Amino acid sequence: MDDRFDTWSRQLRASDRTAFTDLFDAMHTPLLRYASRLTSADTAYDVVQEAFVSLWRMRASLNPDRSLKSLLYTLVRNEALNQRRAMDRRQDRHAEYSPPREPSPSDQVEANALRARLKRWIDDLPERQREAFRLSRFDDLTHDEIAEIMNIAPRTVTNHVTKALQTLRDRLDEHRAATD
Repeated sequence: MDDRFDTWSRQLRASDRTAFTDLFDAMHTPLLRYASRLTSADTAYDVVQEAFVSLWRMRASLNPDRSLKSLLYTLVRNEALNQRRAMDRRQDRHAEYSPPREPSPSDQVEANALRARLKRWIDDLPERQREAFRLSRFDDLTHDEIAEIMNIAPRTVTNHVTKALQTLRDRLDEHRAATD
């Protein structure tokens, strides 16, 4: 466990602006990366900003037993989902006024690199598996932190990650067999 987060949590409860700045500096990039996977790159900045604003507003009531890191990821996730729902509602209301969106040329060209294939395979995972896998492998969160963010049991996180890894292994084996 990273002691910096425990220290920042205590300092934030005391409204320490320097601790808030240090936390922001340490977590802005990873949270932005996470938010970008949940929403558009343009919206991701707003999502992360709102998460930090929410954290500052709730600073006096921070629970010292709760992971500050997972709280930030939860705030980002919730804000991103709220933004996505709001965008969906706006698009539904305005769908009749806008022409259908054409797929970009990059969407039409099949990627040759294994990295691009792997990204697509990850994107094809069921939503909860994909989220647990990415939080575990790309954001370096523990299963307990992921469980708190996703509001599921740590054992369920383990199951999601295990199933995702098996699916990716199977796809890789199929790809290798097809190219041999």
